[in-house]
Amino acid sequence: MISLNYAYFKYDFNATEEDFMIKLIATDMDGTLLDENGYLPQGFTDILNRLIAKNIKLVIASGRPYYTLQTNFGPVGRHLSYICENGALVVDDNKTIYKSVIDSNIVKQLIKESKSINGNATVLCSETCAYVERYSDAHLAEIKKYYTNLEFVDDLFNVNDEIIKVTFCNLENSLDNLNNIFKPKFAQELNVVGSGQIWIDVSNKGANKGVALKNLMDTDNILKEETMVFGDYYNDIEMLKQSDYSFVMKNAPEDMKQYGKYEAASNVEQGVLRAIVEYAL
Repeated sequence: MISLNYAYFKYDFNATEEDFMIKLIATDMDGTLLDENGYLPQGFTDILNRLIAKNIKLVIASGRPYYTLQTNFGPVGRHLSYICENGALVVDDNKTIYKSVIDSNIVKQLIKESKSINGNATVLCSETCAYVERYSDAHLAEIKKYYTNLEFVDDLFNVNDEIIKVTFCNLENSLDNLNNIFKPKFAQELNVVGSGQIWIDVSNKGANKGVALKNLMDTDNILKEETMVFGDYYNDIEMLKQSDYSFVMKNAPEDMKQYGKYEAASNVEQGVLRAIVEYAL
């Protein structure tokens, strides 16, 4: 049984269940919906069935690719909508409704920059697979956690496919690389964001979770006051801004807390499910 009365309110809104007329719920995966071991919380399927019965759309918003998310959710996944690759790909009703392809010349610039950085592994993300070179076992172990359909190539410069996201994995200096290299050089023309402790994601400027969520909301004529959003990291900021009921997880970095109207219990405490039960069901 999922415990209620969990919420940590940042502001004294005196919110009650009646104040939340929710039609759409969007949640990040890692550090938000998933537990500390990367598993779906106990009771997820039951909560999903209850959402379906109330005609509330559940949107999974992740840096992960669609093919990995399909594996993560199995048969129940057909009832979900997906914001994939941090907003570069959107799937609704099991159909791709949006895809943002990065210019091939820009992709090559990113590859070149990454190859000059010690310990940096580059992943080129297409709609159907992720292209990688034969990196160290430690790098590949991390990459395989999120990209289940890998295509190994001798040289990423030779990849001929539509790339929707370029991801960099650095096991030691990801944050330094983000702030000192990739943002200064590419942030004016691209969306450059930290996506977890060891990841940097690069996509087109208009491709982020917030824009993707707004497109889904507009398609179904859903308003900000009818939307609930959960996130824990910097790639969730734009998405949190699209909702009047924005929840930042207790386990999020402290400087992320300013982007949520509410603070949810941690992912280890099933914070997402507990909030859904409390305010949407």
